Amino acid sequence: PRKERQLVEKRRFALVVGLTLGVLTMLLSDYTGIHTNGVVHDVLDVYVKQSHEIMEQSKQMLLESSAELFQLQRLLDFTPTNTTELYDNLERPGIKLHADGLRPKHPVVMVPGIVTTGLELWQGEECAKKYFRQRMWGTMTMVQNMLLNTRCWLRHMALNATSGLDPEGIKLRSAQGFEAADFVLGGYWVWSKLIENLADVGYDPASMHMAAYDWRLSFAKLQERDRYFSRLSKTIEALVKMNGEKAVIVSHSMGGNLILYFMQWVKEHRHDPGWVDAHIHSFVSIASPFLGTPKAISALLSGEAKDTAEMGLLGSLLDHHITPFDRRKLFRSWGSSLAMIPRGGDLLWGGRGGRSAPDFADKNMSMVAAHVLHFSDGGKMTTDESIEYLLKRTVGNASDDGNLIRYDQEWSHGVRLRPFKEGEPTHSKSWANPLESQLPKAPNMKIYCLYGYSKESERGYFYSNVSEVGA
Repeated sequence: PRKERQLVEKRRFALVVGLTLGVLTMLLSDYTGIHTNGVVHDVLDVYVKQSHEIMEQSKQMLLESSAELFQLQRLLDFTPTNTTELYDNLERPGIKLHADGLRPKHPVVMVPGIVTTGLELWQGEECAKKYFRQRMWGTMTMVQNMLLNTRCWLRHMALNATSGLDPEGIKLRSAQGFEAADFVLGGYWVWSKLIENLADVGYDPASMHMAAYDWRLSFAKLQERDRYFSRLSKTIEALVKMNGEKAVIVSHSMGGNLILYFMQWVKEHRHDPGWVDAHIHSFVSIASPFLGTPKAISALLSGEAKDTAEMGLLGSLLDHHITPFDRRKLFRSWGSSLAMIPRGGDLLWGGRGGRSAPDFADKNMSMVAAHVLHFSDGGKMTTDESIEYLLKRTVGNASDDGNLIRYDQEWSHGVRLRPFKEGEPTHSKSWANPLESQLPKAPNMKIYCLYGYSKESERGYFYSNVSEVGA
């Protein structure tokens, strides 16, 4: 029976891979606009017509065979949408604003969030050399590489667990320009609509800039390796000088945390407490987790990925195709994962001294939500206890523990309860924590924080022993 089951599993795996590659090939050739000669098109037409029915039957058989293949259904059903067609019948806000007389004034700097910037291969192992300057993250090339050679892809996406920088012989770098973060996986727009509407008003590359970055790195390593904050400050200065107006910075998700860090960095390293006020007119934060998110704990503890870090389809791919152990090891190698650890602890999130969670109106639910981790034996942990549990639950191997062993050197999640003295410096590990650092002295800078609402968010996690769930 065991051999028979193994054979079935192998056949199922081969069929899954074959189906997936077939779908991806068709999507890629259609969506990227690749044109070939008539003979090849004829062959593809015959292949598509003859295989369509077989694919549907095989897919149905696979889906009925196991509930675990639900994520495969999402992958096979995924078709990149031509978003331009969806909005053709709608008047773009930028066009209307331009018609109303609005014109460019303040230069705009866009700062993407975690996972939404494409990462290109500049140096790699033999298994990846053919992907030189192609994206290992963010496009269908990434999906192809992940499915065909998972181990190769994992080695290239991971950072060195000891240094938090590039592994030996591997170099991934952020894509540059507006295309670095306008779309992810082709059909999902990220910044493209904002870029398009700004262009409608009259903006162009001389008055707006995409400040793309390698989102895997911790903020400190981002400056150490790529001189990111040095380059960003110079770019802002150049835009301000060319346009004659202070800049507006628009950030998304973790990009907002990054800008908090940057404003502290520029004050310290440019030795100019007034730099922010002199160069930044407004800071617009879109859905930034300034106080962290409980999702970061589950990602680093057990490799949770489906709804972690806004990955969407990418999260589903990781969840279906890569084991929890490998996902956890990958996430722990990324210094940025620790930027999302909840800040404020039990004082803010609830739990200390029976304190309920402040984001729940229902008293019973608020007491449940005050505990982030729940265990099948009845044990439960508050935010502070969960973070302590995570940081101590290491295996003693730097390769597996990754950045957890350096957490206290680069990050903080506490609360400062005493007031700051004028000119008092703060440690760089607190620069991204608004509960332990001051905003820069910029009385003329405006701050706008935009968030969605009425959308359920993960607040806690339940863990069972493997034997209890029959696995």
